[in-house]
Amino acid sequence: MDNFIRFLRLPVVQLILAFLLSFATVAIFAVLDLSTEPKLSPILTRMIGSLLAVGVILLLGRTLQGKALEETGISPRGALPQVTQGVLVGAVIMGLVAGLMALAGWYKVAEINFDAFAIGRGLTLFFFVALFEELLFRGILFWQLDNVFGSWLALVFSSALFGATHLGNPGATVWSTLTLAVSAGTCLGAAYLMTRNVWAAVGLHWAWNFLLGPIFGFAVSGHDTYSLLTASINGPELWTGGAFGPEAGLPVLIFGALASIAMLWVAARRKRLSPPSWSRRQE
Repeated sequence: MDNFIRFLRLPVVQLILAFLLSFATVAIFAVLDLSTEPKLSPILTRMIGSLLAVGVILLLGRTLQGKALEETGISPRGALPQVTQGVLVGAVIMGLVAGLMALAGWYKVAEINFDAFAIGRGLTLFFFVALFEELLFRGILFWQLDNVFGSWLALVFSSALFGATHLGNPGATVWSTLTLAVSAGTCLGAAYLMTRNVWAAVGLHWAWNFLLGPIFGFAVSGHDTYSLLTASINGPELWTGGAFGPEAGLPVLIFGALASIAMLWVAARRKRLSPPSWSRRQE
């Protein structure tokens, strides 16, 4: 039994388990999300998905590795200020994107449609969207990729995977997948590395989606939502992102990349970057 436990604790085995359990989590979520009788609310399905993801993290970290809760990346200690930091980064990125497009004349607000219930629902829904996806991509997969391949390769692999999962969205193209991977995927991975915790990435993801759709009125990864501002969006598709939304445009790519560089610099200063597992063994 002890040999079996040691086997399960090997970094490569943990990585394989992480992918298998993540796939199972997504499969359960998809069944719940696509069910028609009875139809569950998107908020509820993402809450359930988040609980399943937390269970996977605790299984890999606490049960198999015997790590303290603080080492699993989901400790509630300091969660609020870290979420707030992420929200501020996301707000700055989206504010710059909308501001640049407005200055160029590609984004013009036509009217304001205030609906407190719709805003509250969007705020809640996008929080749980962010929570579920960050627990899955950063809390499970990035963590285990980092354990095996080190921080830089983990950032590349997880960002590519994050972009690829949006290929089936309305209006998605190879270009939108690349831009989403480089901007959002790298930015969220950098937020995780900066804190070694999912909460800053959750806040960034939350603000990113909520401001993009329900506030500024852009498509969110190809999906239309209620928006406070009804806007006319006209301009070169390379800059506006076309049907997929600004996440396929150069402004998000530029500002997302700049934010990523800044957060990776902070992560390096804090010595939060890990070498590959084979390098650690040599040391």
